Amino acid sequence: MKKNCVLTTIGASSLHRQWIKKKSSFDLHLIVYDDSYELFKNDSPYVTASKGYKFKLIYNYLCNNPELIEQYDYFYMPDDDISITTTNIQKLFRYMKKYQLAVAQPAIANSFYSYQHTTKYKDSILRHTNFVEIMQPCFSRDALKKVLFTFDETISGWGIDFHWGIILNYTEYNMAIIDDIDSIHTRPVQSNHHQELSEYMKKYNLSFDIYSS
Repeated sequence: MKKNCVLTTIGASSLHRQWIKKKSSFDLHLIVYDDSYELFKNDSPYVTASKGYKFKLIYNYLCNNPELIEQYDYFYMPDDDISITTTNIQKLFRYMKKYQLAVAQPAIANSFYSYQHTTKYKDSILRHTNFVEIMQPCFSRDALKKVLFTFDETISGWGIDFHWGIILNYTEYNMAIIDDIDSIHTRPVQSNHHQELSEYMKKYNLSFDIYSS
C-alpha cells in the first residue's frame, strides 16, 4: 500500500500526466471537473467526475471516501496547470516527513505567481512561513483533518489558505515553502473572487500579513 497521494481536480488541459511519467511511489486521485472524463479515465485506478471548484470537490471526495484520510501520510493537491516531475513530487513527500511539516508547497520557478514569497529563493532549501497557497498545498494526515472543514467554507477556496496557519499553529515552524523543489505555474492567475476572500477574512478575523524565513 502506498503511503502518499496526489489528490486534485483536473480538466481537459491538465498536466497531471507529467506527474506520473516515471514510476511513482504515490497514488494519484483525480476528480474530473469538466467533460474530459473519457480522456483521462484510464490514467489512474482512482478517477471520478464531478462539476465544481477544486476544494469543494476534494472535500466531498474525502467525505465520501473517509478511509482515504487514514490510508495516506501525506496529500499533495496541485492545480492541474502545475508542471512538476514525478521525482520532485516524491522529494516533496520526503521533505514533509524529514522536517515534520504540517503543510508545505514547492516553490514556483517562473513568473506566474500570486504571492512573492512562494517563488524560488536561490541558495535556500526551505523557508518556514505562515502561509501556503491553495495553488499546491501538501498536507500531513493530521493537518488535513484539522483544516478539512475550510474546504467547504467557500465556493472558490479563496481565503482558506490564510486560515490554515492559524489552525495549524504556524509558530511551531511546521509550514514551509520548499525551494529545493521546482514547480512551474504554466498559466497566469485568472480567477477573481475578491469579495469571497474579503468575507472569509472578516468571518474569522484573519490577517493578510505573510512572512517567510
